[in-house]
Amino acid sequence: MAVEVCDAVLDDAVRRQVAAYDERFLQGLREAQQRATGTENAEAQAKAFGKRDATGVEAVHDTMPTERAVFTRLLAEAAAAAASDDDDGAAAAAAGPVNVLDFGCGDGRYLRQYLRSAASLQESCGRELRVVAYEVSVEALRSFHFNALQAGLSLCSASAGASDLQPGLASLSGNHLHLDFVLGSAETSSEAVGQMLQTWRGSRAFDVAVIGWGTLSSIPRLPHLSPDAFLAVLARLSRRVMNVASTTNNHIRFQRECEARRRAYAETTRPEVREWLRPKIGLANFPLSYYYKVDTGQLMFYAAITADSELARLKQAGYSDVRLHICNVINFFDIQTKPRAARINAAVITLLERGDAWGTQLLLSRAVAKAFGRPQSSLRSGSCIFDGSSKHAVFDQVARYFISTGYSEVVDEEKSRKRPLSDA
Repeated sequence: MAVEVCDAVLDDAVRRQVAAYDERFLQGLREAQQRATGTENAEAQAKAFGKRDATGVEAVHDTMPTERAVFTRLLAEAAAAAASDDDDGAAAAAAGPVNVLDFGCGDGRYLRQYLRSAASLQESCGRELRVVAYEVSVEALRSFHFNALQAGLSLCSASAGASDLQPGLASLSGNHLHLDFVLGSAETSSEAVGQMLQTWRGSRAFDVAVIGWGTLSSIPRLPHLSPDAFLAVLARLSRRVMNVASTTNNHIRFQRECEARRRAYAETTRPEVREWLRPKIGLANFPLSYYYKVDTGQLMFYAAITADSELARLKQAGYSDVRLHICNVINFFDIQTKPRAARINAAVITLLERGDAWGTQLLLSRAVAKAFGRPQSSLRSGSCIFDGSSKHAVFDQVARYFISTGYSEVVDEEKSRKRPLSDA
């Protein structure tokens, strides 16, 4: 159930969310700087940082194997398509970079992947990788910038755009990778953001738009912006999209608490009770939205989504051939730090996306039997634990995050209109 919350409450909640992200990213930047100067034990700090977020997001500074595979596939498709692009000519397309928009880039979790992809593109087709990193948290961009410098990138000799407005965010390049940093504002409408990114896009659409962990999950529904509105904007800016969205299997207790507040608001007729509930509901005023608490006591806004809803909103935004993958079934931090957890995560995803629910159950039964020293026969069951009622029911059941992909029909239509009639 949705709850109407006045604009003043919503605007204040948005400002507090951006301030909270700035504070947390600034803390991460200071820790990275300490590690770089040898004044902090990196392993101990990583373990401490991993406890701050219940899904292990903040402790991870690289892509998951599933993300890596999907991004690599989309980038390879983009490179192959550009080589035969009739708009600019094959020679020009082959020489130009593959352009990626990192929408909601955070502190640069995809940086290592970009370095790997840049090297691969150079080796396979002689092209470079250009990434436009967009964020509303200036501290996140500063952290990304610092991490990129530490990774060996250098300041560009002629850097414009974001660097003119935000010192310390000058464009960087090196190792066949070019990074531009663009600072937005949570108070800017989705259409205005689109117009700003249009100037960074140039004459050609971005080849791939990457929307990393929980970026859309962190965007509330406001009159001037929403996740759906941003997807529609990105469909006009990029040929391909890759979105990593949070499912209903994260922060379950917090989801229930916020749903109870919305239900209480709907059921009461007392104005004073509703007035008391409105600021507590805040941005979490629609189904599956909530606040979760981190170790600092800060409340961070988030919203879950189901598999069918994720597919539907990409199609509604203007994407075709929309596909859904399981990103992970285990905590991100555990996947990165525990090899056995990573192997189980990969095996479960492979079996379930293949449609082998019984094979997945057998795998997990063997793992449980081994872990607890019990005979496997004691774990036999006559029914499958996985929901096979629909194509994506099992995705909703087990996935912590989804990876969705699609191809923009809007960009293709614009490209067709620009072609001469003889080529149509």
